[in-house]
Amino acid sequence: MNDRDLLLLMIGGIIAGLVVWLWKKLRRPDITKLYRGKTILTDREYEFYTRLRPVADEYGLTVLMKVRLADLLEPKPRDENPLWMECFNKIKAKHIDFALADRDTNIIALIELDDSTHAREDRTERDIFVNAILENTGYTLLRTYGETGVIEDFLGK
Repeated sequence: MNDRDLLLLMIGGIIAGLVVWLWKKLRRPDITKLYRGKTILTDREYEFYTRLRPVADEYGLTVLMKVRLADLLEPKPRDENPLWMECFNKIKAKHIDFALADRDTNIIALIELDDSTHAREDRTERDIFVNAILENTGYTLLRTYGETGVIEDFLGK
């Protein structure tokens, strides 16, 4: 095989590679059609919500669901926090199950509906982290396994 044949073989390989890449790219499905709707609450969360709502109503509060931590707090500014991105990454995809807010949208309390998964090591670490950052930023976090008593006790103070 001479240099000319080798060059033609390389060019043919490159063209074949480009054709395959383009064919795959054009065959890619419409990503907007790869989703489906779902309910915002699990069955267990919804059952708790139906018991929490009357308690909130009694105190003139609104129940918010699935509140993202990054909507409740933010890392200190970059000029005083060299770990800003790491801090943000630790909260951007975490949420609190429920929040109680007054008519002016002030958060009165946050509520975590715990279950047996919170005994797992990864969940325990998450819970310790979440508890600490919420305490450090002045939020009240109430944890329950489904009883509303802890919430009524807090609100009745």
